Amino acid sequence: MTDAPHDRAGKFFAVVLPALKEAGYDGYGSQARITEATGMSPGTASRLVRGKTIPDIQFFPALAQLIGMSPLELLVLAGHFPADALKSQQTLSETNQSQVGSGPITPEEAADQLGFQDDVRRAVFLNIVESLKITKPQSVQSDEDSGEAAAQM
Repeated sequence: MTDAPHDRAGKFFAVVLPALKEAGYDGYGSQARITEATGMSPGTASRLVRGKTIPDIQFFPALAQLIGMSPLELLVLAGHFPADALKSQQTLSETNQSQVGSGPITPEEAADQLGFQDDVRRAVFLNIVESLKITKPQSVQSDEDSGEAAAQM
């Protein structure tokens, strides 16, 4: 049985909100700085710091970087991944050896290693991996692209 949505949100905010505060994202101007650093809309950043809404997973890499966590930890806290995913990551980092070989693996192989065999969990996992491949929010990318174009003129 999985946690109810409100239980997951409670766990997420119990970790993320103190981490934001510890990282200096509290007080006047913090929401604007979170918006700038993550690409979230001002409304999403506001709901995040008030503990009202877990942001979309596309913002997890940037949010994780702000608070010194891994995106995988945020995915587990938000209930998108089972807690076992963290245990697998710890085992690999502690031994500094890959259980699947020395080369890179495909998302499909990762789904197999994490035990996502049913179609729904597998599809969710593969979609999350695709969304996490975006390293910068699009608003940041488009600003940089326009700056490069202006610099070339």
